[in-house]
Amino acid sequence: MQTIKRSLYFYTGASTLFMAVSFLSFIAEAQSNGLRLPFLLSLSALAAGLAIREYRRFKAARLIFENRILHIRPAVIDNAETEDTDLISESIGVFVSCFGILMGAKIIKFNQEGIRLKAVEIGLDYISLEYGTDTYTRKIKLLHARPDRTVLADIIEKFRYEAGIVPVVTE
Repeated sequence: MQTIKRSLYFYTGASTLFMAVSFLSFIAEAQSNGLRLPFLLSLSALAAGLAIREYRRFKAARLIFENRILHIRPAVIDNAETEDTDLISESIGVFVSCFGILMGAKIIKFNQEGIRLKAVEIGLDYISLEYGTDTYTRKIKLLHARPDRTVLADIIEKFRYEAGIVPVVTE
């Protein structure tokens, strides 16, 4: 989600910068007939379009993160600069909610824009989610050890309540 947020800030800043330069160019070229202004306006429109796209991605990622049912940590990276400093750990996570899956900067949406979550299967070492429309179906399998009975019951209840899907637990 941090990557999406950084991209959003970058494109918003670029759009603002190009708009300011376009405005200054408009003032400077009031007497002359230059081609710089249309070029700068095109760049600012492109950056604004990319910022809008990143904002939509950020909204979808935030929706998934805030409504997460399951958080899978496939990797933890420990960074240590010196021996005296405490270890700073960075977690790479996968968040699963009834609205989609957030894997770093990749977003898989479902239960929005016509894409529905169709089935959830929880095995001993994986969680499988089937989603799609009437015309196509996709399936994603996330490697994750099955939690204990109480956590598993909570996950099943959240999927049932929030998505209307009762996960199938396999042996």
